[in-house]
Amino acid sequence: MNPEEPSMRPEMQRWVEDTVGAADPEQLFGDASGRRFYRVRTGDRSYVAMDSGKEPLWPWLDIHSLLERAGLPVPEVVESLPQRGWVIQEDLGDTRMLDLDPDALTTHMDMAVELLERMQAALPHGDCSASVAGRRYFTPTFFMAELEHTLEHLFFRLLRVPMEELETLQLQMRGLCGMLEGGPRAFSHRDYHSANLMVTLEGLAMVDWQDARFGPPEYDLVSLLRDSYVDIGPAWRERAVRFVQARGDSNMFRVAAAACQRSLKAAGTFAYQYRARGKKQYLENLPRTLRYLEEYAEICPRLAKLVENVYRIADTCVGEIDLRDFRASDEPVLSD
Repeated sequence: MNPEEPSMRPEMQRWVEDTVGAADPEQLFGDASGRRFYRVRTGDRSYVAMDSGKEPLWPWLDIHSLLERAGLPVPEVVESLPQRGWVIQEDLGDTRMLDLDPDALTTHMDMAVELLERMQAALPHGDCSASVAGRRYFTPTFFMAELEHTLEHLFFRLLRVPMEELETLQLQMRGLCGMLEGGPRAFSHRDYHSANLMVTLEGLAMVDWQDARFGPPEYDLVSLLRDSYVDIGPAWRERAVRFVQARGDSNMFRVAAAACQRSLKAAGTFAYQYRARGKKQYLENLPRTLRYLEEYAEICPRLAKLVENVYRIADTCVGEIDLRDFRASDEPVLSD
């Protein structure tokens, strides 16, 4: 049970009971969005009911249909009430890829890369034109908007970086986003990582796809291999090289640029979750995410000045949090 979230609304509970005959919902931990999840049981079966809250449900349903038609592993939708934002879906259990021990994680990481390759091959843009995912794109402007979020919530609010230093960092981030312009486009889940891949008897199943769009084929790859929640070590590069070679239209410079943008974006999300929602646990992912940046600069020297500047700021600017020990510790210090 998550004490931070309210229980299922009575009107939703009545709908669930009328639909599948289940009662006594068990609250589940949600994601970083405002959605809420509940496990409901009837006889020997269980389901997961989702309340999308203030978020519109139709993109989730639209992209679910797209993925399901392509034969990709997503939970079955039993019933939905789009006008209320409610869904009853198949229960995939409680085991995420994130929860696996290191040996099992290694095996499933290879499965996840294979699933990514399969998803990109199964969903060319022409097959997605009728879906909202086929009408949304990653662009340099979109990427930079994500990094403006990081500039505000991590660097300005939490680290209290002076404005003149923020302006320099902003220009360097714009250069990074420009590096991601052009090149091939592929279907992107947009949040493809170990916390959104459920381990099932059949292998892996995806959740949390409602923001899918088209963009760099490397984006989902680095979201998986440079996961802020779990570090798989040097093996990430080996898997990235194999992915690049299999596609034939990518390179490790593009992988490093996409990974740098993704990691900086994630750092801003963690800062926001702490600032806006008081979720201190997200701060534990900041040091690991910052440590990743050094490798991106090793792979792609064009990223070196940006990474050096981020590290200089982390080493010298202390505000609401203190990240000066990020190389050695996953526990940021909260200032008095």
